[in-house]
Amino acid sequence: MTQVHDHGGGVKSIEVPIPDNPLGHTLVYVVDTDRGPVLVDTGWDDPASWDTLAEGLVACGTAPGEIHGVVITHHHPDHHGLSGKVREASGAWIAMHAADAAIVRRTRATRPERWFSYMAAKLTAAGAPDAHVAPLRTARRPSALPG
Repeated sequence: MTQVHDHGGGVKSIEVPIPDNPLGHTLVYVVDTDRGPVLVDTGWDDPASWDTLAEGLVACGTAPGEIHGVVITHHHPDHHGLSGKVREASGAWIAMHAADAAIVRRTRATRPERWFSYMAAKLTAAGAPDAHVAPLRTARRPSALPG
C-alpha cells in the first residue's frame, strides 16, 4: 500500500520504494502551488517506483499528468530517477543545481562499462564487500541502448 503523509500547508509526501536497497524508500514531496503541484524529488527509475509515485499522486488529489514542476535536491538516482518520466507525462519543468546537472550529463556521456568500473573501484576503496561490488564488474550495456 502506498504511504502518503499530509504535512499541512499544502505539503504531502509519498514513500517511493528504492528496489533492493536497505534505505527502503525516497520521500517525494508534493507541494501545492497556484500553477499546479510541484514535486521535490521523484524517486528511483523503476516500474514499481513509478507505479507507487502515480498511486501516491492520486492519493494526494492529483496525477502524473498534472505535475507543474520538479525540484531535484541532488543528483542521486533515488532522487531524480523518475524526473524524465514525470516530464514525459506532464511537460513539467525540472530544476536542479548546475553542478548536479553537470554530473548527470557527464554520467550519461560516459560508457556504462567505464562508469561501472569507476563505481566498483570507489566502493572497493570504501570497504564495500566484494559480493556487493561484483555485480558492477560484470554489468553490461543493455542491448536496447544505441551505440
